[in-house]
Amino acid sequence: MTPRARPVLAALLLAGVICGCSSAGRLGEYKAARTLHLAPDGRLIVSDLGSGRHDGAVVAVDVASGRRTVLMAELPSTHNSGQAHADLAGPSGAAMAADGTVCAVIGDATVGGAGFATLRCSDGLVVDLEAFQARSRLPSNPYDVVWDGGDGWYVSDGAANNVLHVGRAGKVSVVARFPNLAAGGFGDRDGQGVPTGMTLGPDGTLYVALYGGAPFDGPPAAVVSLAPAARTRPGQVRPKLIALLPHPIALTLVPGGLAVADYGGAPGRRDRGTLRLIAGVGSGAAAAPSRLLAAGLDGPTGVASLPDGRWALAETGHTRLRVLTPAPSPR
Repeated sequence: MTPRARPVLAALLLAGVICGCSSAGRLGEYKAARTLHLAPDGRLIVSDLGSGRHDGAVVAVDVASGRRTVLMAELPSTHNSGQAHADLAGPSGAAMAADGTVCAVIGDATVGGAGFATLRCSDGLVVDLEAFQARSRLPSNPYDVVWDGGDGWYVSDGAANNVLHVGRAGKVSVVARFPNLAAGGFGDRDGQGVPTGMTLGPDGTLYVALYGGAPFDGPPAAVVSLAPAARTRPGQVRPKLIALLPHPIALTLVPGGLAVADYGGAPGRRDRGTLRLIAGVGSGAAAAPSRLLAAGLDGPTGVASLPDGRWALAETGHTRLRVLTPAPSPR
């Protein structure tokens, strides 16, 4: 074996040991699961894009029993989105607040007046994100939503390259903009940030995956954080660089730090996705370089740390979630 071959083999062996991959049949079947978040009560919240027949949904799953509850149904869903790299559009992200209110963002589609590019909540709130972004002459394609821990919601908008805050009364404000990664000081990639997956830390820090715009080859994109003050002082808190990764798209806090799902490249390239750990994030320590947890993922789009210590992932085109079992910590 040549010296160059040894690191490659070691990485493959590491991925095989840590992955412990299985198809999570207990967590149910979905038409097109997109993002995953844990509810305050420990249930897994799954956003399902639907089949394109206005059958998008938000589902809550009790991980221990497998019991599923449909929280929102018959949400806008179409196979004629008009997007360059994805025909299907529907509920892309969903999250639950402590009082049980559920909000979902509906991805953009070139179907006027059909409810796309909106935030829709179980308490009746509907916010037209497309109209808000149009005031700044920006398009809208919301990807994810998370409860802010108080009285509102954070929304990532990939087309507008910004993160929004939406209050309970529907007031919208821009929290951060990411028009260009290199210009913002987030690495050397000369391209749009494209905010996608988000997760909220216990101290209120917001972590955001910046997928990076086309072309898909080149310098890595970024994972950034926004301090808790971003909620009360939108647009005045500078994002902090956490890590540089090729195509980060989803993330979740785990005991060892921040687990980040990387899509793996252009939408046509499958089975190149990875899950990586950025150690120290959330503990106050400086972030360490990322460590490979799993490889060979099929276009991951969502990840969540489950109450039993495992991780669940949503992958493009799969009807079941994938479950990863962490390897035991070395003694």
